[in-house]
Amino acid sequence: MPGVFISYRREDSSGYAGRLFDILSARLGRENTFMDFDMIRAGDNFVAVIEEKIALCDVLLALIGERWLACAGENGGRRIDLPNDFVRIEIAKALERGVRVIPVLVGNATMPRPNDLPDELRPLSLREAIDLRDAHFRDDAERLIQVLNEKPGIADRLRRLASNRGARAALSVLAVAAIAVGILRLHPSAPPARANPASAAQSPAVPDQELVPPARSANPAGAHQAKIPTQAPADIAGKWQATVKYDWPGAVYDETFNFEVDGADLSGSASLLSADRGILDGKIAGDHLSFTTRSATEMEGKIYQDKHYYKGTVKGDAIEFSMQTDSDLEPHVPVHFTAKRFGAK
Repeated sequence: MPGVFISYRREDSSGYAGRLFDILSARLGRENTFMDFDMIRAGDNFVAVIEEKIALCDVLLALIGERWLACAGENGGRRIDLPNDFVRIEIAKALERGVRVIPVLVGNATMPRPNDLPDELRPLSLREAIDLRDAHFRDDAERLIQVLNEKPGIADRLRRLASNRGARAALSVLAVAAIAVGILRLHPSAPPARANPASAAQSPAVPDQELVPPARSANPAGAHQAKIPTQAPADIAGKWQATVKYDWPGAVYDETFNFEVDGADLSGSASLLSADRGILDGKIAGDHLSFTTRSATEMEGKIYQDKHYYKGTVKGDAIEFSMQTDSDLEPHVPVHFTAKRFGAK
């Protein structure tokens, strides 16, 4: 069952939610971390699934950005005032069931005041909040995980995950050893050669250095390649900007990329249609990088999932990108654009 439920508004904090989901699912396990785009399939009853997961989770993280309260509904009023607002339903159900609710402030947001909230959400304003700052996102996320550790259900999951990983490693070692023993049994060592005095007497004397021919490399080309040093990742950490023309008429947006690099791993956020998305499966090798992001579109009561695959080549203070979208709603053609380091001309 899921241990942590991440509640957020797409227009307000989708990028932060995606980054937090990646970190928590890596630590707690994907099956113990719930986020709507990842768990809800086409045809599911959105409200029913939310109620089911809320009933099972240990903690609800309410991500609150600067627009969390102000996002408008179809009637032009605040969405949070509508009884069918998903975020309102999520938090209200958690409070009703006694689930631990932690406000998580992102993008320099502040806690809403009691009078700003519907009656059923007013207890939220009394909860101690945690900040996820842009410049210290990973450190703040680690601090959040420490807070989650105070909840017995979460702490037990972390211990089980660590134990399972250790057990899997031990089983891997035993499996390798078992295979090695099996190979030895199938192919026992040949007995030592017995000398034949007669043959030795008939053989002419040969200098020692000619008894064994010089060793020859089985793969000289491979040996040569092993000497080539691995190219260090390009320095792309920080903020980048691009103007992107998407593949439908009139769709031109200014997008922002915030990259964090740890060895060959790439993380951070990449905006799509000016909304931040968390980077998934990010990798960088030399001047080449790749990552994916996800987004969701709601139409006529259905949720459609999109995956966006980015590939880039670094050229100084510019990155030449190709982006392909895999959509459940409509087909797309690849989009090409150039991002420039923030502040570069």
